[in-house]
Amino acid sequence: MRKTALVPYAHLPRAHHDHHVLTSTVDVFGVAHWLLAEHVPQPGRDARVFDAPVVSVHPDGAVELTELRAVRARWPHLDRLPDGGFVVAASRARRYEDGNQVQLFDGLGQETSSFSVGDAIEHLLVDEAGHIWVGHFDENPSGIRRWSTTGHPMWTSDSADIPVSSTATP
Repeated sequence: MRKTALVPYAHLPRAHHDHHVLTSTVDVFGVAHWLLAEHVPQPGRDARVFDAPVVSVHPDGAVELTELRAVRARWPHLDRLPDGGFVVAASRARRYEDGNQVQLFDGLGQETSSFSVGDAIEHLLVDEAGHIWVGHFDENPSGIRRWSTTGHPMWTSDSADIPVSSTATP
């Protein structure tokens, strides 16, 4: 068997090592992003609204900082939208929080909209066209679904064919 060594794709800049990493991702364009917080979320407590920096490191090494305001996700997923904004989604949705589970932020860090995609998010990614793909873990039988940035379901894994993404958004 041949072994393949894994190498880091990008490093969080030292200037941000005093923060707690809530989540990280590499977007479809090859940019690494870290969603940070000043404190570690505490188990068993209600989620508090907080401001959160997103540190982005581009393939050429350029570093970008975006301060997201009023993030509500306790155990978040993160990805970047093609327009420079971000999507942040809470893994778990409580009945009274359903409408706020997924937050979209513009490039300046201001929330532009929010909607729900269902409880038990395990995977979240944004494609080149800006469609939001969500995969749920086994507590939620919804499987994989594709959403518009306005919160409209566009495709579900119950369908026969995987859709081809286009750059046009509904």
